[in-house]
Amino acid sequence: MQKKQTVYQLKIALRGIRPPIWRRVLVPSNITFDELHLVIQEAMGWKNYHLYQFETGDAIIDVPHPLDDFSHPWKDMLDSRKIRIKAYLSEEKDKVLYTYDFGDNWDHIITLEKIEKRMEPLTHPICIKGKRACPPEDVGGVWGYQDVIDIMQNDTRKQEREEFLEWYDEWYGDDFNPEHFDIEEVNSRLATIKLK
Repeated sequence: MQKKQTVYQLKIALRGIRPPIWRRVLVPSNITFDELHLVIQEAMGWKNYHLYQFETGDAIIDVPHPLDDFSHPWKDMLDSRKIRIKAYLSEEKDKVLYTYDFGDNWDHIITLEKIEKRMEPLTHPICIKGKRACPPEDVGGVWGYQDVIDIMQNDTRKQEREEFLEWYDEWYGDDFNPEHFDIEEVNSRLATIKLK
């Protein structure tokens, strides 16, 4: 008899931006935090250029650097390549904090919304819903992104707007639209993550 796979429905919500930017994804419960990092990168639309960490009530979970002597006096330091998400996300409404890019400090709240059993195992993560485009990399975090939005809406900042749009097009090869969300595009990126 085939064993059912436990699948988590997770909500990934970027903190500090209104209107909200978020994604709802389905992943197996036995993936590692490092694999979850890749899921978040593809679901949100980040470029995976920077370091990251997850934080729970009693642990910091990241990829340890061999020369890093950092330790936290109140939290365990754990290797994200070895720790499975079900160790810290096991009941509906459990949450962890995910921080991407320690310069811009993009904080995301990851919430376990639903646990289900599936006969047909997931071969890759799936996005089932989301809102708004991910901010561009390296714009200065929440405050920098809010300034970008102001540049786009403020006619007295036309020169800055043209410079930003030129940079954005060169970097992303696209037009900047903060409201854009394409679930098919997100799922096409998620399909590149093969799950065991």
